[in-house]
Amino acid sequence: MASSRILVIGGTGRLGRHLVTASLDAGHPTAVLVRRPATAGARADSPVKAKLIEELCDNGARLVYGDVNDHDILVAAIKNADVVICAVGHTTPHKLVENQIKIMEAIRDAGNVKLAEQMLEPARSILGAKLRVREALRASGIPHTIVCGYLVHGFLLPKAGNPEADGPPVTTATISGDGKQKAMFVDEKDMSAVTIKAEEDPRTVDKILYVQPPANLCSLNQLVSVLEKKIGRDLEKCYVPEEELAIKIEAASPFPLNFQLAIVHSALLPGVASCGQTAVRVEATELYPDMEYVTVEEYIDGLI
Repeated sequence: MASSRILVIGGTGRLGRHLVTASLDAGHPTAVLVRRPATAGARADSPVKAKLIEELCDNGARLVYGDVNDHDILVAAIKNADVVICAVGHTTPHKLVENQIKIMEAIRDAGNVKLAEQMLEPARSILGAKLRVREALRASGIPHTIVCGYLVHGFLLPKAGNPEADGPPVTTATISGDGKQKAMFVDEKDMSAVTIKAEEDPRTVDKILYVQPPANLCSLNQLVSVLEKKIGRDLEKCYVPEEELAIKIEAASPFPLNFQLAIVHSALLPGVASCGQTAVRVEATELYPDMEYVTVEEYIDGLI
């Protein structure tokens, strides 16, 4: 049986790059939708992104030049794929809905392609937009799987849960709320591996696939404790009340910091997070019991 041809939209982002790698490692012919290289007078791509694209190509990925606004190019790319993985980033709720509706319209026009949408459970500020996209996806009749992995390791673990920090705390750890609420942390590579497994698994079609390894259910207090054990000394704890964090999100912080703080507010403060899902749920650790996941402690061990 031939491997599915996979198209990754958003393949140079925080999660997308790992999805492309996981797809290639699994033997799938893999294409990545990217914007054309900047022309003279236009803003050039960053050296980091250019290097990433070069590495993906060296590993066997095929580039498709275009973006979600190029409907004809998008349709042509989708026609050459069996599965589309959407890993587009977030800017505003309006842009989130607009971009993903455009992708769904292109899939509809291209034919019967399964859509795997790589999403983290959203911050409260964009939850409504994501739910509208998901409702539209279900109404479209396009076979799909939505993958939810909550908080990825690379987002908060290097900063001990504080998006405003430049790196791990040296003397003082800033903790949102009382630090007791637990959230799920999942490594980007593990989420990507699960997504690639799911694209050929009929048990995930038209469902929300959650990635919830029990060992990675962790509070900010526990996260700081793991860090303290690693560095061999205690840190002073500075707790930020929910009211203060809410004011900072709404009034004081520019994008993307306000969005990052909103994710912390949504996931790590009691009574704030809300799924709002009516679709059938399946759990990755039950579907793929032999898969091993990078734990919070293992990830921090690799940082310091």
